[in-house]
Amino acid sequence: MRTDSRTAGGCLSGRGVGVGSPLCCRGSTALKIFISHGGEGTDACVDEALTLLVPRLKAQGYEVFTDVDDLRGGDSWNEVLYEEMYLCDAAIVLLGPETIATSNWVRLESDVLMGRHMVRSLRTVLPGILGTEDTATARRRGYGALLKLQAVLCRRKLRPLPGDGGVAQFTEWVVAEFAPVNGAVGDRPFHDWVKRISSFLRTSRECNPDTLSHAAELLQCSRSELVHVRAKVGSELFLAHLMIKAAIAAVDRDVAALLPQAVAALRPGLAGSQLKQLADEILPSWVNPDTALCFAQDMASETAERRPVVLFHAYDEWTAHQHVRRAVHNKPDSYSLGELPAFAELPHDESAVATELLSTCFAALRRVFKVPPRMPLNERTVRKGALPQYLVINAADYPLQDVAQVVNTLHASFAWLVVVVLVPPDGGLGRDELGRLDLTRAVSVELSPEQEQRAYQLKCSLESVVEPA
Repeated sequence: MRTDSRTAGGCLSGRGVGVGSPLCCRGSTALKIFISHGGEGTDACVDEALTLLVPRLKAQGYEVFTDVDDLRGGDSWNEVLYEEMYLCDAAIVLLGPETIATSNWVRLESDVLMGRHMVRSLRTVLPGILGTEDTATARRRGYGALLKLQAVLCRRKLRPLPGDGGVAQFTEWVVAEFAPVNGAVGDRPFHDWVKRISSFLRTSRECNPDTLSHAAELLQCSRSELVHVRAKVGSELFLAHLMIKAAIAAVDRDVAALLPQAVAALRPGLAGSQLKQLADEILPSWVNPDTALCFAQDMASETAERRPVVLFHAYDEWTAHQHVRRAVHNKPDSYSLGELPAFAELPHDESAVATELLSTCFAALRRVFKVPPRMPLNERTVRKGALPQYLVINAADYPLQDVAQVVNTLHASFAWLVVVVLVPPDGGLGRDELGRLDLTRAVSVELSPEQEQRAYQLKCSLESVVEPA
């Protein structure tokens, strides 16, 4: 399988999804759907959709939150609204002509939900523009991102969004997007990651209230985004998502300067060590999340066909490490990784290259498996742990056939070990050659040299910002 580093969208899954991969889960409660809509009586078509949708979705096992006007008052958004928008597993935005023309609240909610969708912390957002075909007004009112998503859903081959079939047909389409859910669900590692980032932002704001607004301005935020950043509740979570988007843009569109400048703006509110920790938390977010999934392979399967190998078209071991960190959402103590020394640092003797490489790998695996230096590596001392375990081998230092031989030898003893083999970006490997190397099980992941260089430049820029602090 070959995966491009900047894949858009993702795949459809049976567990109730829109565009992207399956719904993320959280805690031990039901999956939550947030429905954004105008006030009761504003649009008859929206009221009808709510009447039809809510009981059907609840019957499928989902918890449905429909925001109401009494939660939208005051100088800032009510804390309940922010919590529901940032913890929901899916969202539906219902727009009628009056809501589009008059409701600033729904537009602001759409901004937050689509912001989460853009950084992949909210995979499923379903737009419902009912009772009107006037997209020009919706675009002028700030629903451009939602309209783009609607166009994507209308063009997809599997269950496209119906064009103008009325409320009943739209309701049936939405319900079909959510498969019935039974039993307990898992956790939300991405949200935990964003909360760690937002905790630093909260500290900075408490020390100096202007730092968050200054950082947002340096990220070139729009007026509507600045409204969220200046809110009294939830602003740190919102800005955390914006900083993740800025890291992605630094690699995709070469705008690396924005994020380091925004981090520097937080200096008045953070100590030097806190600023460095914040930069370290944000940095892996430049990695495409779909690509990172290839580095989070199923460790439960240990058949010969599924033993995990990633052929990563990149130059530097640091880049592979970043992809692993993104795969585990940068959770502390969530993986174990070993890298080989640079080729020039290795001792050389008369032994075969494969033998020398295998010996070097075993030395690195002592750190991965946490085995003392003089203790042998065998079935008594090494067992599959609860955390994923990685070994990174740079094939630029060794003949590929020797690397393949060593990988297969390692998997004969440690079937769960995820071996990441760095191969030159221009060194395409056909299926015939992979078969000759006995590596047809390998997942091939591509990253352009330009993207790798921009990612490294972002790292250097962040380091230059936090070191003087």
